[in-house]
Amino acid sequence: MKLKIQNLREIVRRVVSEAAKEGAIQKVYRRSYKNMVRKASTGGNKNTPPFSQKATVGKSGVSGD
Repeated sequence: MKLKIQNLREIVRRVVSEAAKEGAIQKVYRRSYKNMVRKASTGGNKNTPPFSQKATVGKSGVSGD
């Protein structure tokens, strides 16, 4: 089967169009992953209420008795 230039151009356009769409989705995924890693690497926010006071001896919760 011989390919004419017009058919070849159409095939190339279709493939490039599909690749561009996949690239847009990859950019969204890459940005989401980068934000997730950035958030995880902060190690928590130490100045918020559960972390603002140091734990002291004898201040644990009620026992299960």
